Amino acid sequence: MIVVTWVILIGVSFTVLMTYHNMPGARSDHGTVWPANQSILLDTQRANLVVFIHPQCPCSVATLSELARIQSACGARLNTQVLFYSPSDMQWEDTSKVRQALAIPDVQIANDVDGKLAELFGALTSGHSLLYSSDGRRVFSGGITPARGHEGENLGRNSVIRYVLEGKIGCDKTNVFGCPILEQPSEVAINSRGSDHGIE
Repeated sequence: MIVVTWVILIGVSFTVLMTYHNMPGARSDHGTVWPANQSILLDTQRANLVVFIHPQCPCSVATLSELARIQSACGARLNTQVLFYSPSDMQWEDTSKVRQALAIPDVQIANDVDGKLAELFGALTSGHSLLYSSDGRRVFSGGITPARGHEGENLGRNSVIRYVLEGKIGCDKTNVFGCPILEQPSEVAINSRGSDHGIE
C-alpha cells in the first residue's frame, strides 16, 4: 500500500512538473509594426530582433543560450537588442544573465526601466522575442526555447534564422516560456502603438 501511494505521488509530481515546464506565459500581439519610441531604433538595413528578459527569471538562461545560437548562425545580418527589465528603484545591471548576454557577439544590451518598452512592444513574459523586417513589419513573435528553461531544437529559433538567412517566414508565432515581466498592458500603451516609419 505504501509503495502504491509513493508511485501515485511520484506520478502526480511528475505530471505537475511537466505541466509547469510546458505552460506558456502571457503574451500580447496587438502591435504588428515597430512602435514609435525614442529609446531603441529600427535598423532599416537589416532584420531586427528584440528580446525582453527579466534578470531574475531562471528560465531565461535557456533563452539567452538559444539567442547565442541564433547569433552564431546569423551574425551581422541581424540587429539584435536585448532589453532587461529594470525597476527604477533597484539596480540589476550586474546579474548573471546580463553577463551572459554581454558574451554574445553582435548583441546590444539596454535597461528597460520599469518595463516601459516591454509594455509598448507587448512583451509580458521574459524571453518574448520579436523579429521585424527592415521596413518595420513584425514577422515573428514568441519564444525561442522549446519549453520553460529548456534548450534545444525549436520552432522559434528556426523561424528567426530562416527569415534572416532566406527571407522566408515559416512560423510567425510560438509560445513564450518564462516568468512574467508585466501584467496585461495598459490601454494607453496599446493605443499608442504605431510606427515611426509610416507603416499602417
